[in-house]
Amino acid sequence: MRKHRMDLKKLSHQMVVSGLVGMIEDDGMTLHEAFEVLEDIKSQTFPALAEIARERKGTA
Repeated sequence: MRKHRMDLKKLSHQMVVSGLVGMIEDDGMTLHEAFEVLEDIKSQTFPALAEIARERKGTA
């Protein structure tokens, strides 16, 4: 399995980082709070993203 790492040349990665920075700078969150939100986003979007990944592989 290929290990994926952050690549700030990719727009999608830049957007995730930008969102985290915005939570801290614009929303006044602490680093811990921003990562709590990130974990909540991951858990709430996982089912939809898993379905998209299955469809992409043609196993839906």
